[in-house]
Amino acid sequence: MTLPFENDTRTIIKRISSRNISANRKRNIFIVLTIALASALLSAIVLYGFGVPQETQKLNQKTAQIVYHAISEQQGQELYNQEEIAWVGEFFHAFSEEINHSTVHFTYANAAMLKSQSMPYSGDLPTAEDEIVVQESFLDSLGYSDELGQTINIPFSDGTTHDFKLTGILDVKTGDIGRYTAIISKELAEQQSGNDIGMDYYIGLKNAKNMSEEEAASYANTLAQQLEISDDNVIVRSTYFNLKDENRGSDMLFYFLIGFITFVGSGIVIYSIFYISVASSIRNYGQLRTIGTTKRQIKKMVYREGKLLAVIGIPIGLVIGNVIGYLLVPDGWYWLTTFSVTVGVGLFAFMIVMLSIRTPVKKAAAVSPMEALRYSDYQGKMKESSVLHRNITPASLAKRNLSRQKTKSILTILSLSLGGVLVVLISTMLISYDGAAEARGREFPVGEFNIQLNANQSWDTADVSLAGLQQKDLLNADFVNAIESIDGVTGTKRWYYTDAEYRVNDYDDNWIYGFAKEDVSVLEENLIAGTVDHHGLVSKNGIILIKDTAENLSLSAQLGDEVEVDFLTKAGQTITKSYTIMGIVSNFSHPAFNMCFAMPEELMNEACEMDCSGTISVITEPDKADTIEASLNQLIDGNSDLVMDTIEESITYYSRNQQLPFGALLIVAIIVVCFSFINLVNTTITNFLSRRQEIGMLQAIGLSKKQLMKMLCYEGMLYSAFATLVTLLLGAGLGFLCVQAVKTMNPYFDYSFPWLVILLYLAILLMVQFILISYTTGSLRKQSLVEQIRVTE
Repeated sequence: MTLPFENDTRTIIKRISSRNISANRKRNIFIVLTIALASALLSAIVLYGFGVPQETQKLNQKTAQIVYHAISEQQGQELYNQEEIAWVGEFFHAFSEEINHSTVHFTYANAAMLKSQSMPYSGDLPTAEDEIVVQESFLDSLGYSDELGQTINIPFSDGTTHDFKLTGILDVKTGDIGRYTAIISKELAEQQSGNDIGMDYYIGLKNAKNMSEEEAASYANTLAQQLEISDDNVIVRSTYFNLKDENRGSDMLFYFLIGFITFVGSGIVIYSIFYISVASSIRNYGQLRTIGTTKRQIKKMVYREGKLLAVIGIPIGLVIGNVIGYLLVPDGWYWLTTFSVTVGVGLFAFMIVMLSIRTPVKKAAAVSPMEALRYSDYQGKMKESSVLHRNITPASLAKRNLSRQKTKSILTILSLSLGGVLVVLISTMLISYDGAAEARGREFPVGEFNIQLNANQSWDTADVSLAGLQQKDLLNADFVNAIESIDGVTGTKRWYYTDAEYRVNDYDDNWIYGFAKEDVSVLEENLIAGTVDHHGLVSKNGIILIKDTAENLSLSAQLGDEVEVDFLTKAGQTITKSYTIMGIVSNFSHPAFNMCFAMPEELMNEACEMDCSGTISVITEPDKADTIEASLNQLIDGNSDLVMDTIEESITYYSRNQQLPFGALLIVAIIVVCFSFINLVNTTITNFLSRRQEIGMLQAIGLSKKQLMKMLCYEGMLYSAFATLVTLLLGAGLGFLCVQAVKTMNPYFDYSFPWLVILLYLAILLMVQFILISYTTGSLRKQSLVEQIRVTE
């Protein structure tokens, strides 16, 4: 608003700021690039954070709300006549086979079931006994093409082969983990399991979105009563109604933290660029003040420059960020979420830009005409020296140059250090993790291969009785002798456990460890109270409590408490034995999953009247692992009751779990480093352009080209040295503290210093410095000494 009799200078201010923008193209490129990078990264991170749960929610909403488990076909067909039901999915797991060292699950499922499970297929579902739908990767393993209508020959574990007509291809990628899915017809499923197969029916309700879990449960139970379905066979899927992930809040906080760190780094760069730009234009602002420009008008000019650059950089970054966010989680894209994130990130980015240029704006407005005339880029108090004669060398000139522009130097060093510290910190976390140690601690206390009875190894075998498999005596002496006869196998170890049910202090659960005499030394290392003496436990019917597992399961027990255990014997009978807790240990390293109790294997074998071995660990020579694995696969091939795990697979699994989050953080750190290098380039080039006249004067009084090169090299090395010092001290210190903190939660972290990362960071930093020196010296060669001295602002 313009007051009466007041000149309207808005047009002039716009014109001056526009010309200033066009005159500082290099600076503008740096600023726009920085703003765009920060906006793109933050929007992509936030969209990914919202997209993952949105994708999960979409997938979950396609699934059933009610499951009727193992009901008759007559009851199932009645479901199709219910008005409230939108779709019915039929499912039955007929049988599994070990084929080419992989497990193949032969399953009947109708089209609605496959759609609800996001299992697309091409072709037709099987209807005849000899028709089948399989994955393309399974066809590859058998040596067949994906041509529909062909006959494929599948070998079964009993030595027979079966011919199937390929009617479709199932688009499910699970072959890489040794499991395949094959869809067979209902006719074949009934033939394999009897006519009354007790199929599972998955129900999708028409009005599920507007229903609560209680309403769905009420409808499910009412319908079950009408169809005479037992209450035990009715399942209401709580996951459908509880769509909010408990960790979603913490996940989003993590994503916003990454974004905030990114914008802190970009904010420092933007601030530095504007600060240097304003400093180099102080005389221009002073001249404007002499002809009547007010402080308010100077502020408006600089703010307008920042706004115009933000208006260019932010939309570019948002578009790139939205594209990246969509590509990361295409199924989690939702237009309202994208719109909200775009607006929110845009406003946040604009606010950061305005805050970043606030101090430079104040500096520009505060300059008076007289100060502007006397202004030099190198302001600040210099220490007075009593020395009348000082040697002037390229090194001393470089040092004095940096000390005269402390603010610029500190900003550049801080910017470089921030990126370096983050890279060192995250790299320290990555290399300090020992995946092999975790694999050893959790699943492979000894050996490189574990051959296990196939009970409770997956959802498909969760209900398989381990004691029932132990009755078959699969891990007998002959089997172990066959393993030990393989070239390269140096030994084996038996591990004992069974799925016996126990009761103690009104708590009941199942699964108990057994331990041999050679395991006592390990138990003694973790002993908290009582005894783990093998002879004493056997003679007094003693049992050991595993404290860590018991606490996680909220089991409260102490020394002297009685534990009743129900064992399944070899004869198929259930007997009950009573044991006394005689020892408490913190942990027991065992290849099976965590259990609360352990007893001497003699007591377990005696109670069950059979060998309770559940796993055989195979100890091998390291250089023969591949040939041994092939021999072991051949040994268990065709027996679906045995499965094998390798330590290499376990190491890969645990390492991948750690690499994913820290890898994402490392990417952010690298982007912050990019911001730092942008700031270094801007500072160096701007500093050089503002000193061309001074450099010309130094050359006029005798500074040689060689000495000039040395001076510029020293300046770059000083930046690099200070940044490296801060990076090493702060990065190494924070890295050590973080590793120690994480180690309390995951003992498989052991501090290691990332020498390779440090050297790579230094190499890149030196390379950037070399490029900058080459640029500046090359620019000077293009001008004569007279032209350099004549340079004006």
